[in-house]
Amino acid sequence: MNDRKIGDLIIGGYGSAAGGEYGAVRINGYGKITGDVKCVDMRINGAGEAAGVECKSLHINGTGDLTGTLKAAELKVSGSGSIIGAAQCGTAKVTGTATFRAGLDAQLVDVSGSIKVGGDCNAERFISSGVFEVEGLLSADHVEVYLDWNKGRAKEIGGADITVRPGPRGIGVLRSIFGHSPALEAETIEGNEISLELTKAAVVRGNNVS
Repeated sequence: MNDRKIGDLIIGGYGSAAGGEYGAVRINGYGKITGDVKCVDMRINGAGEAAGVECKSLHINGTGDLTGTLKAAELKVSGSGSIIGAAQCGTAKVTGTATFRAGLDAQLVDVSGSIKVGGDCNAERFISSGVFEVEGLLSADHVEVYLDWNKGRAKEIGGADITVRPGPRGIGVLRSIFGHSPALEAETIEGNEISLELTKAAVVRGNNVS
């Protein structure tokens, strides 16, 4: 996308618009975009629906549902987001709730809320202090999982460095509050340097495992 001057799309109340190319897209009430969108920046502060989205940044502060694919340099979800198509991001930061139905590819995935990936999750770095579920392979050069009250699950985990440890808040008090023990669960964990605590796995393979 070039940076030529193009119009913005702003939906403040209840409305709909066609897909197309825009500068900024703002949905502050309820808005539905019936086609694919290319834009510089999209922010959904209310409830928004769109088909596919290609943008530099997508911020979902309310509820956002994409029925197509997502390609974004930056994704931030502090509300609730659902992407049905494949998602490609530079960075994906989730402090709310996000569902990726057809997989997620990113350089950085940072989760302090909750994500569910219905397929594989591929990243250079995957950091979680929240809740995650990956139905397929979680693959990253660096995997860092911090467990307080939360749980994580993936069918398979692969990476160069994989670390799973208690979070900074400690698990004793939080276990008594929430009534369960935090844990990471996987069928297979495979990497070079592996350090695991609070982990349930059928198979662990690595050059150095502790």
